Amino acid sequence: MKRLLMLSLLLSLGACGESAEKGKTPAPPEPEAAELEKYVAPAPSASYEEAHAAAVAAIEHSAELGHAWSTSDALLKQAVTAAADGDEEQAIQLADAARIQAELAARQAALEETAWRERVLSD
Repeated sequence: MKRLLMLSLLLSLGACGESAEKGKTPAPPEPEAAELEKYVAPAPSASYEEAHAAAVAAIEHSAELGHAWSTSDALLKQAVTAAADGDEEQAIQLADAARIQAELAARQAALEETAWRERVLSD
């Protein structure tokens, strides 16, 4: 029984590897270094109020695009809790992280607007 299970597992993994090589899709273009840099190490917000307002606006924007990430809301809730506990530094970090997640979600929405055509309509 174990041999049969192992054999079927190996055959299925082998089949997966072959089909992936036959139907290779081209890799998406790399983002410009300047564009990527904005999301790798953005400057922290000056205050919690500023960070919270920016995060809320970015989350609302990504939601309007129909592409909000659940991580953004979770991070914002943690930021609110940290602010209520008096830990402003942690609250700023969390709200900034929520904003970044929402901005990336909006960027992904923009990319997906055209990428689906390439996936669906390609030869």
